[in-house]
Amino acid sequence: MSLKRFLFVLFFVFILLANNYILSDELSFLEVDYLGEKIKILTTLKEINNEIYIPLPLFSSTFGYAYKQVADEIHLYDSNNEILIAKVGEKKVILHGRNGVLVNPILKEGDIVYFPLSSFYRLIGYRAYLKNKTLYIVNEISNVDYSKGILTINFKGKSQINFNTLNLSAPPRFVIDLQNVVFIDNKGEINLNDPYIKSIRYSQFNVAPYVVRVVVEFKNQIMTPEIKKDLGKLILKFPVKYGENDGQEMVRLYDLSWEENADTLNFFLRFSDNFTYTKNFLPNPNRYYYDISNAESSLTYTSIIIQRDPIISVRIGERTKEDYSLRVVFETYTESDISEEVYSNTLKISFKVSKKGNLIRENSINYTVFVDPGHGGSDPGAIYGELKEKDINLKVSLKLAEKLKNKGYIVYLLRENDITLSLDDRVKFINDKINSNNLLLSSSILISIHTNAAFSPDVRGIEICYANDISESLVKTFIEVFNSNDLMVRRSIKGKFYVLSRVSIPSVIVEMGFITNEFDRNLLLNDEYQDKLIDKIIEVIDKYVEGGKNE
Repeated sequence: MSLKRFLFVLFFVFILLANNYILSDELSFLEVDYLGEKIKILTTLKEINNEIYIPLPLFSSTFGYAYKQVADEIHLYDSNNEILIAKVGEKKVILHGRNGVLVNPILKEGDIVYFPLSSFYRLIGYRAYLKNKTLYIVNEISNVDYSKGILTINFKGKSQINFNTLNLSAPPRFVIDLQNVVFIDNKGEINLNDPYIKSIRYSQFNVAPYVVRVVVEFKNQIMTPEIKKDLGKLILKFPVKYGENDGQEMVRLYDLSWEENADTLNFFLRFSDNFTYTKNFLPNPNRYYYDISNAESSLTYTSIIIQRDPIISVRIGERTKEDYSLRVVFETYTESDISEEVYSNTLKISFKVSKKGNLIRENSINYTVFVDPGHGGSDPGAIYGELKEKDINLKVSLKLAEKLKNKGYIVYLLRENDITLSLDDRVKFINDKINSNNLLLSSSILISIHTNAAFSPDVRGIEICYANDISESLVKTFIEVFNSNDLMVRRSIKGKFYVLSRVSIPSVIVEMGFITNEFDRNLLLNDEYQDKLIDKIIEVIDKYVEGGKNE
């Protein structure tokens, strides 16, 4: 906004004061951040039913709308075009000649008309938030769509979007940070049947200022897109070329289950359509693997710990670009007699149980806990003002690790200071430890410590995230212990979390609270509360280890 207009607004505000148009006991300067353009105004805002009200004359001058008032009817104009007709006290309006509804109506106190800022901007595709004496007007994501190399991000508000981009490695990712934007659902993901792009994730990365981060994860190498700006739209065109088989319909593995009989251990792989497969065996370690042609997995996990004779675990590998196959690997204690049966798009695989009986490994006396302080180094995680998620995560994790060691647990702390650790680094560290000591498959868990964020400051509470069935018992123990000790578990979430879905042990993310909520934020920064939370996490681990993970 130009200096000339800024001075005009200040002059207009003082004229209003002189004529008693602003009625309140407290006047203060308010910074307005309108899609990244900033100005300060002197005003009083009213907040009623979560609505932000501003005197109509000040709204008009600040945001560039002309208005006409006829009795209790308000006409709003943009560049001499009438855009809104509304009546004081009524929610029904006419917007651009069509019927519309305000969440909250225009109010009138004496001679002063107060305009419902949040409701108006929501009606035209934007959102208004008041935080720390700053009024933010931001755009809202409508939907995200991808088709054959073109990613389209649509917005409800018809304005151009500013953004920053960066490339990240391990795994290869292209990141675009959308400035002055909110995504109301907080998190979204597109999992693709695409030879180049693995997935597209988008979430509310920061609030005040508001940033939505879109992450395009590639299967092999980063491809930087050409980006085209349009009103209410961003179009990202990636330099990809598709062959004859690219994008064709794949057979999906949508379910994997198993049952134990007296003589056999049976696995059932259920597919969306007819399929073909080949079988092979590799020694050291012993493993049988099945390659299913032209197939992909839609399971929410990539491994299952079995530990029933003769199977140690099952792993589901991603299909490759070269042969479009899905690999399912059965790791065994010994070589085994195997038979297969195909029926109703189902592959039944039966392993003969040895006469020695069940080889399940009991929990060792020394139980191992992997503690992962989320984010770190160049990745701050959620940000609120000067607070960074990575710092809170590390402080809690260090104290948790120390207390666990004092109780006799073997503890692997994935980072002990503020270093950058990629998701693949974390997966490799854990799997390397497990591969070097198979006992860890039945005597270790992963606790990943995180701090949450949301676009709404009202959202609060603890969330427990997990990725597969082997973690369900651990999740249930968390909920049972926390809820009985005045620690509110808002919800548990099962999803394709990158690290959790790539390790072969029970694993959870503990989202300790929302940095964007004042109540949670004060708790997270309180040492006494941190100690209480840590003690209850240890209580969960104790109870889980004592009860066994496969109850």
